[in-house]
Amino acid sequence: MRIDKLYIKEFKNLKEFHIDLDETQMNTVLLGQNATGKSNFIEAIIKIFKYLDLGKEPPFETELGYKLEYKIAYEIKNCKVIVVFNGKYKFLFSENIEYKDEPEENFNIITKTKFFANKEQYLPKYVFAYYSGISDRLNKLFWEHQERFYNKIIKKDFNYSELDDIRRLFYVKQIHSFFVLLAFFSIEAMEQKSKDFLKDVLGIEDLESILFVLKKPNWNNKEGDERFFGALGLVQQFLSVLWNYSLAPIYHEETVQVDFNHKPTLKRLFLFIKDKEQLQVFTKKYFDLNNEEPNNTFLFKALESTYISDLLEEVKVKVKKRVDGKVTFKELSEGEQQLLTVIGLIMFTREKETLILLDEPDTHLNPLWKYDYLYYLRTLAKSQTKLNKEGEIVEDSTTQIIINTHDPLVIGSLDKSQVKLFRRNEETNQIIAESPSVSPKGLGVAGILTSELFGLPTILDKETQEKLNKKRFLQGKILREEKLNQDEYLEYHKLKAELEEYGFYEEVEDQLFKMYLAEMTKHEITQKVEFTKEEKAFLQTESKNAAKRVLEKLINKTL
Repeated sequence: MRIDKLYIKEFKNLKEFHIDLDETQMNTVLLGQNATGKSNFIEAIIKIFKYLDLGKEPPFETELGYKLEYKIAYEIKNCKVIVVFNGKYKFLFSENIEYKDEPEENFNIITKTKFFANKEQYLPKYVFAYYSGISDRLNKLFWEHQERFYNKIIKKDFNYSELDDIRRLFYVKQIHSFFVLLAFFSIEAMEQKSKDFLKDVLGIEDLESILFVLKKPNWNNKEGDERFFGALGLVQQFLSVLWNYSLAPIYHEETVQVDFNHKPTLKRLFLFIKDKEQLQVFTKKYFDLNNEEPNNTFLFKALESTYISDLLEEVKVKVKKRVDGKVTFKELSEGEQQLLTVIGLIMFTREKETLILLDEPDTHLNPLWKYDYLYYLRTLAKSQTKLNKEGEIVEDSTTQIIINTHDPLVIGSLDKSQVKLFRRNEETNQIIAESPSVSPKGLGVAGILTSELFGLPTILDKETQEKLNKKRFLQGKILREEKLNQDEYLEYHKLKAELEEYGFYEEVEDQLFKMYLAEMTKHEITQKVEFTKEEKAFLQTESKNAAKRVLEKLINKTL
């Protein structure tokens, strides 16, 4: 699954919006200032596939005053699909994937009935979304899919064959990290695949214990299993097996303060799995009961059913970690949960036509993990079956990951084709998205921050940069053999001494730089830190002219 192009007529601040993604790349990163439409772009993609999966037209949105109209082109299962919605649907299909810009008249028209009857062929297998912030704006887009799943699993006579292994549209939450970790350790084959990542990146050597904390839900069902507060269906079946392998299930009732003026009495059930071996025995029994071969998505679905049914309050997982040579037992930090959730779901669904939308997924990650984030995504989402000519596993061509970030550490390894800069066109005020003129790769963090990617005037604090610019301005006068007045002389030596304490030494062996500095500092504007658009243009022109004058002096000197 790879989106190629998307046109949006109007959606919030995206109007007559066009974007052309590099469909040959697995990762695309969205950059731009706040309020330039990056999150709205992700929201629009979710809505497009939401209503396609539900077999509906995008509804009229009262608060916006219009329907979402769009045209999207994407590759899936070695074919091309174009979907247009401009008040009614139009579906086009082509098997000629080698022809990049194939004219639409060469595509086959698909009827709406045929498209919705064959969603497995025309739609991505999964659309995952993750947002690390506190807003539930994205979460709400998935409620209808969650409700459909919930209504199926609570039936007493529920049928596994009616359930997707994981919902096509899935909103990822922090609690899913524990389900991922349990799936990693429950299945021995999966444990071997994930062991290097868990140990090398997260420092997790083994699983120590698991405590499931269940609570009385906000619903009541007298026909269900009393042990689990009246649960039926998938949840009851899963919890029954878990109950049999838990060490001394315990009920406990207590008053809990959830706010300064709210102290409800909660009834809880604690189910404790004492070690990894017991977990694997329990999950094997659950697979055997359902005549299912061990697989992580089947187990993940059962674990998530307890959460979506409002039964699961939390999962406390203790892991064995080695810190400074010592083995300790601890719970996962927020950063570990965040990384584990995304990486785990990518590993579960690779080679399955998956679209992954990550809105600021790096919020709780330390700088090292941010630096390696795209490396983890790229290497852990590699194809399990395809090899290149050198026999190396190649990138998974069925997965596309679109990431919205504000962190320069994340993008340092990317080519410019993998980056889309969102900004306002100053003439039309419309949001546009285009690739930068330079690649982040090779620039370094300082270079990325001061390039068009982030547009910072300097990586120094403003006060220090102002002092450095003033000192260079005065130094330029000296280099041009212009006489400083008394105040300038005192200020220059004061700034020189102060900046040398920070490591900014004046003496440099590069004579060309000295000549360039002498030319550029003829202008008072070089003392500033922040510049207007016109001033930036002037400085760019003057920089070229200064370099040209330096070269002319060198040429004249040698003649």
